Amino acid sequence: MSRPRWRVRPKGERDVAAAVALVGEVAQEDRWIATEWPFDLDARTRATRDALLMRRIVGWVADEDGACIGDLTVFAIEADEPELGMVVAAAHRGRGIGRALLASALGWARANGKAALVLRVFPDNAAALALYRSAGFTDVALQPAAIARRDGTVRDVLLMRCACS
Repeated sequence: MSRPRWRVRPKGERDVAAAVALVGEVAQEDRWIATEWPFDLDARTRATRDALLMRRIVGWVADEDGACIGDLTVFAIEADEPELGMVVAAAHRGRGIGRALLASALGWARANGKAALVLRVFPDNAAALALYRSAGFTDVALQPAAIARRDGTVRDVLLMRCACS
């Protein structure tokens, strides 16, 4: 079996614009994440860069030949149970990138004494649910109508948790 050409590494300032652009790509699919397209890429890039530099977030990117093909960000890192958000480029799903990103985040959480990591996922995202459950996340609660969409519809989300201690 050949080694993947991609690698996961800590997200740095140089990665922010590409990571935000990837969120935009996934948002345009209008299916997998709460973020809706369009959004102001420049403003979000500035806010994300500031949060990263001020150490309000931590993250990892999956990089293949200099391209950002996956991104995971942990928010509210001072909390005992911070929340994460993750995206993987459509053409690169199913290659183990999400699993590797999660492993990095869980390693960080354990090294930093966090009780758990939490995330929210749409209940119809079967592939993500399978990945999260296989990585040790368990269902906490279904949150009905938790995400309001611009078109007036609402989406349920499933809160999941993975114990780290």
